[in-house]
Amino acid sequence: MDIAPTTELEAVNAVLQAVGETPVNTLDNLGFTDAAIARDTLRSKSRETQSKGWYFNLDYSYTFTPAADGQVVLPQNILSIRPSTSDSRRIVPRMGKLWNADDSTYVFNNDSPPILEVVWGFPFETLPETARRYITVRAATQFQAQYQGSDQSYSFTKDDEKFALMALLEEHALYEPRANMFNDGADVSEVFTR
Repeated sequence: MDIAPTTELEAVNAVLQAVGETPVNTLDNLGFTDAAIARDTLRSKSRETQSKGWYFNLDYSYTFTPAADGQVVLPQNILSIRPSTSDSRRIVPRMGKLWNADDSTYVFNNDSPPILEVVWGFPFETLPETARRYITVRAATQFQAQYQGSDQSYSFTKDDEKFALMALLEEHALYEPRANMFNDGADVSEVFTR
């Protein structure tokens, strides 16, 4: 048997298994079932986790190309836009487009396109395995709490969630040279600036 990254179907079945529910063979036409709730919980936790911005879905200086009318319509899979050090203008998302708040306009010059920090939202099956595992465990813990599963079912615990997060953070640190335990948390940086 080949080992491959976790599929969305496998993740949903892990969430169902956490409360002793029967696995499903497909995610199509689930209706209003526990499997549909498990799938929605998984997708919600995926969005929530990805919104933080990780090495695999964060661009620090993404250049947007204005359309012929000078406007920038935002792609649907953007979870967050943040100011970038590469562009000093105050550019914000507004009504599905970029708004230049300094000049009060949606129009950008092609010679000076907006450059922003962007957090992208990607489908579950395109994420690294460490992210898939963390999202699955988070979804299972939330689903268990909502479902109040039986004693005979396998329970994910906060420790499982913590270990999955540690693995993701370790992988993130490999790709992000500025991310480390000394500068990532307010608590730690406060100690070092004393």
